[in-house]
Amino acid sequence: MKKIKIGLAGLGTVGKGVYEILKKDAALISQRTKSQLEIVAVSARSKKDFVDANVKFYENALDLAADAEIDVIVEVIGGNDLAKNLCEAALKNGKKYVTANKALLAEFGFELAELAEKNNTHFAFEASVAGSIPVIKGFKEGLAANEIEEFYAILNGTCNFILTKMQQENLDFSVALKQAQDLGYAESDPTFDIKGIDTAHKLALLAAIADGAKPAFSKLSIEGVDEVSIEDINLANELGYKIKILAIYKKLANSSQQAVYPALISKAEKIAQVDDSFNAILTKASNAGWNFMVGRGAGGFPTASAIVADLIDIASDRYSCEFGVKTAVLKTANIDKISNRVGGYFLKLLISKDLAQKTNLAEVIFGDKIKIKNSIFIDKEEEILCGFITEKHKEQDVLDVLKLLDSNLVKSSKFLRVEEIVGF
Repeated sequence: MKKIKIGLAGLGTVGKGVYEILKKDAALISQRTKSQLEIVAVSARSKKDFVDANVKFYENALDLAADAEIDVIVEVIGGNDLAKNLCEAALKNGKKYVTANKALLAEFGFELAELAEKNNTHFAFEASVAGSIPVIKGFKEGLAANEIEEFYAILNGTCNFILTKMQQENLDFSVALKQAQDLGYAESDPTFDIKGIDTAHKLALLAAIADGAKPAFSKLSIEGVDEVSIEDINLANELGYKIKILAIYKKLANSSQQAVYPALISKAEKIAQVDDSFNAILTKASNAGWNFMVGRGAGGFPTASAIVADLIDIASDRYSCEFGVKTAVLKTANIDKISNRVGGYFLKLLISKDLAQKTNLAEVIFGDKIKIKNSIFIDKEEEILCGFITEKHKEQDVLDVLKLLDSNLVKSSKFLRVEEIVGF
């Protein structure tokens, strides 16, 4: 029986999950691959008790790349420094590479794919996006006969958990964040999650496959959830919407929209019903139509499951190009400015009661420049809180109108985007 010898870099929650799956499901994996997958070396700050005594231990992860016995390196250490050096060294030595490192690939994926081709090897990264959900394989293989026209994705369980808690328990953002940290969903420094950066790394990878382009993380429009208030959530709820932070890709005539932002979604839409720490991807493909996947986006065993699936592909000699096509074919992404977006908007205004006495309030405030299709008004003693849902407008036009509002009458204003997902 063929043996696939693996070096594992990182022995945290995910690394431990990989180690344990390969042991407890060895018979099942062997049956499916006609191979024996064996971890022969590990690297971490210290060797853990769950690692067998006969497994080699390296303090320096780069030693895994130099170990001639190793066929595949699994990297779950994260970051862009050591991980990048390890990936480059492994590929130069002709080893296969499996990673959950979305930040590394979002920023250096194209260069690493070129290096892999040059050295007649490849890397796999199913675990880098949406944990246990097989979306990378879904895009590259299951939907290979399609153009991906658009997708809407919840890709960060921490943010989804926070927004769910805020909505269900009427909590302020800071309280919901603290709960996420106490439960281990959020790091002590949650910046990458709540600012939308983690979601954007994942979007860059999915959009690269969908668009046939190099990952374009640096070009993405990114907004997080940290400015979403309980007032926003309650107003949206009264208007029939939930707020989710979405990774959005839309194929346009000669460009694409690629952005991360909190958006209002009708409560009737399926992706709006995905709560807690779950991830979801709603995709429209040219021939297949709509597709919807939901699952655990993080955690030791869900993420490890995706890593082992990549190892099974390697053992079975199944391979597809990292971003769907050879690097020579990948174009440079042409991403449209978010200010050119055409869609609906949620406008939250705090207005003086003098203004509120007037009839045709929306017309008084916006003139004929913004058309309103739904609204709600809440008396706050000194002022009136207004929530408006607009018809479709170009974003720059909406921003221009908001800038010119009379500050004597409109005390504050805020907008969020509304996503109406037609046909699903």
